[in-house]
Amino acid sequence: MQQFSIGDPSAVAPARRGINTLAGSLGFDAEDTGRAALVATEIGTNLVKHGGGGELIAQRISHAGRSGLELLGLDKGPGIDDVAKCLRDGYSTSGSPGTGLGAMERMSERFEIYSRPGQGTAVLAQLWPDSRAPAEPRVQIGSLVVPKPGETSCGDSWCYHERVEGVLVVGIDGLGHGFAAQQAAIEACRVFDAENHRPVLRLMQMLHEALRPTRGAAITLVEVDWDAGRATSVAVGNVTAALVNDGEVKRIASDNGIVGHVIARPRELQHPCKPDSLLILHSDGLTSSWQLDRYPGLTQHHPALIAGVLHRDFRRGRDDSLVVVIRRTPS
Repeated sequence: MQQFSIGDPSAVAPARRGINTLAGSLGFDAEDTGRAALVATEIGTNLVKHGGGGELIAQRISHAGRSGLELLGLDKGPGIDDVAKCLRDGYSTSGSPGTGLGAMERMSERFEIYSRPGQGTAVLAQLWPDSRAPAEPRVQIGSLVVPKPGETSCGDSWCYHERVEGVLVVGIDGLGHGFAAQQAAIEACRVFDAENHRPVLRLMQMLHEALRPTRGAAITLVEVDWDAGRATSVAVGNVTAALVNDGEVKRIASDNGIVGHVIARPRELQHPCKPDSLLILHSDGLTSSWQLDRYPGLTQHHPALIAGVLHRDFRRGRDDSLVVVIRRTPS
């Protein structure tokens, strides 16, 4: 993942060059790389001219053996009164090289905007080589994993495994930050990848044993079975998990302790969920004070856009941070 702080027009060109390089590393040809650069330029220019500055995040996405590029533009500016108007052909929000948001939408395989007056704007663009997105996956996922400012190593991580009935997800926050925290997170993901066929309680016990030589971690495991209307969790430490059912947020309880060092007998808990329930996981790099009713309509958007808004508005900025949002793909 690459982050670019866009505070003035001079910051747009370095961001464009960085995204050029990232797109090339993902297998984009010259035409597709140019398309990604144009979208990035539009996002960056709008962040300056209409958002008062903001953040451009670029990261790899993958599905069905293919790699694509995801761009998120996040600002806390005045917001957009009429998103539909801004998407009309020929309407330029910034006098930039393309034709504003409409150009970004046409050049992207997925393009979404969430904006509320007074709350800022979040823009999501996903691009794939040859303008061909893979078939829609069974689950939609959005995630951001960001190291503590000034650090290159990150102790926050997450992994997931699709099961026939749903999905199993783990959120990990290695104790502290930096290299040692990252090693704990790497070991936790290794065990998860090897043992994700286990029941969640047994998997937590295996993670506890495997992390003894490490600094340890806070870990939350959640298995969601949308058809059965049930989620199962085992959580130790301060990785927050919440299920969103019909707009109501149900936060999942966690036990005190450090996986790999000191934990009491972990509890396996059951939670009701619905076919369209949303699962949100985040580390304590984000505050837990978020309330989705502040963001009317946000849960109808792609999880990547939801993750971006939570990252923008609730990150603490003094620790590693992780946010993951998952839902079953609407039929």
